[in-house]
Amino acid sequence: MLGKSRLVSVLLFGLGVALVVAGLIAPRFVHLDARMSLNSGGSTWTLTDASAESRLVADPEGRVVDAPVTRQLHMDIQNPSDENMASLRVGETLMRDSQQGDLDRLISAEVWTLSVDRLTGAVEGPAVLSDQLASPVSEVTIDGYWLKFPSQAKQTTYEVFDPTLRATRPAAFAEELEMNGRTVYRYRQDIEREMVAQSFASPLNTTTFEGEEGDPRGFLFHSVTRDFLVDKVSGLVVEIREDVDDYYGTADGEKRQQVLLFDGSMSQAQIDDHLAEAAKVKDRGVAAAVRWGVVAVGAILVLAGLLGAFRARRARA
Repeated sequence: MLGKSRLVSVLLFGLGVALVVAGLIAPRFVHLDARMSLNSGGSTWTLTDASAESRLVADPEGRVVDAPVTRQLHMDIQNPSDENMASLRVGETLMRDSQQGDLDRLISAEVWTLSVDRLTGAVEGPAVLSDQLASPVSEVTIDGYWLKFPSQAKQTTYEVFDPTLRATRPAAFAEELEMNGRTVYRYRQDIEREMVAQSFASPLNTTTFEGEEGDPRGFLFHSVTRDFLVDKVSGLVVEIREDVDDYYGTADGEKRQQVLLFDGSMSQAQIDDHLAEAAKVKDRGVAAAVRWGVVAVGAILVLAGLLGAFRARRARA
């Protein structure tokens, strides 16, 4: 039978080997990076402007209403999703708070279906758009990011999707913040006046100016200053702020009819909810440190077991 000291050495050696092996092969079975969770449920970003101006879509005179407007983005994770990719359904609505029926208060509504890389946040393949007001289902290429930035976000410039243009535009790193104990990066996307009809065709991208001399055609123009506040570790968007000026104008951009003047922001309660969700995503640096800590402890136990066995053998000799 083994002596007591030798038995302890064997146990230490075996435990140490087990810890070393577990630490080395862990990445094959457990994701140690800050990839997007598939169990987070739905995420909602609600931006409100109490003094917005919005055009009555169905009104032939193009009247503009001064009333609160809410833009809401709601994202659900759907199947098929796997360890690398997540399928997302994003519903976007723009709603006026006025004394009208729901259909008259609804300014626009779109549903996007897309797939993103759970780690990098990059959109993979074309997104499918269902526009309930203007057009049938269509495919839109998104060469960049939208509501999920890369995990371990960098202080750099990312191409971020703008739904109005159906295209990406740069969002540059602006500052580092601390929010609820989390490191958050603010990226600013400045889109100067662009003619939307040059990006894609839609009945809503053009109009006719009644009683105008010269060219009666009007074109939809879009400009926005938008801030994305992104949790550094998870890459999740925890807050959005945007200042939008959309209008119908002449071919050279002269404003004739306001479509949307909107300076929207989110409630602090909703921002806190997003920060709490981001806190559930593990920090890859911490996870890696734990992994290598396990390997180090295992190596120490292996050495201790070998040393104990060697000493026990010498004592018997």
